[in-house]
Amino acid sequence: MQSNINNINELPSINKVKKILQGLALMDAILMPEWEYRFFSYNCNWDEKGNESMASMRDGEGNEYFLYFSDLGVAGKLLFENQIQNPLSILEKIPDIFESFKNEVAFNLNHTTFFFWRSYQDEKWVVSPNNLKFYPLLGFIKNSYKGYQQWAENYYERDIDSKTLKEVFTFLSVNSEQLSILNSELTLEDLKEDMEEILGK
Repeated sequence: MQSNINNINELPSINKVKKILQGLALMDAILMPEWEYRFFSYNCNWDEKGNESMASMRDGEGNEYFLYFSDLGVAGKLLFENQIQNPLSILEKIPDIFESFKNEVAFNLNHTTFFFWRSYQDEKWVVSPNNLKFYPLLGFIKNSYKGYQQWAENYYERDIDSKTLKEVFTFLSVNSEQLSILNSELTLEDLKEDMEEILGK
């Protein structure tokens, strides 16, 4: 799967991005029960008050992204191979409505290739630096369940039923029949804690 995008505005709306990220995390939780071996995660209650959520991707080789969501919008950071020399000066460009993101130690903001953000008032995404030839890893978001299937079948070395995968992504839910198709070794009870973290249910 092509995991790069050439323009930051190839990303869909904030709400669609959030739903796709939840779908990625849910599918990874189903296919890989051991959290430390997953690529994708999502915490729908990041602030423990139900107002903020966080999505992340880590590939085990140092590349990663974090996205912080609030009721005002989303801000993210991405690290891929080369990091910018003075990330904190670029961090200052991010609107103060994302102050919680800008002060979050867990996001490892000192190690960044670029930042990107969008408020619900913005018509477009914003990225800084904005002169990169391409923006890596965000193709996972743009390509949604189709891109995930292509990647996951290669990474997990198994076939994944397209119809079931699409249903789980579209409705952000999974029943016992769907789960048996995707991972027959897992039960809904096994998945309960992950479902609560990712979806709040």
